[in-house]
Amino acid sequence: MPLTRNEVLYLSAGIAIGALAGANFNKIRDALAPVLGAVGAQLGDSYAGIAQKVAEQVESLQDTLAEAGVKSDAA
Repeated sequence: MPLTRNEVLYLSAGIAIGALAGANFNKIRDALAPVLGAVGAQLGDSYAGIAQKVAEQVESLQDTLAEAGVKSDAA
């Protein structure tokens, strides 16, 4: 299936942008490091909070199931 003119244009532009980004990767990484570091820290804090909530819910469910098992064994 042949490519249309627009598809060739987009493909060429993507290759050119990718080559430019690859050639300047160190500069881009250094410029974005402070922003990405702050975002990463926020995501880490959010993930830790979510993981704690999930662990609390799992513990609560396990306690409930254990109590139900004790009650059914006693009956």
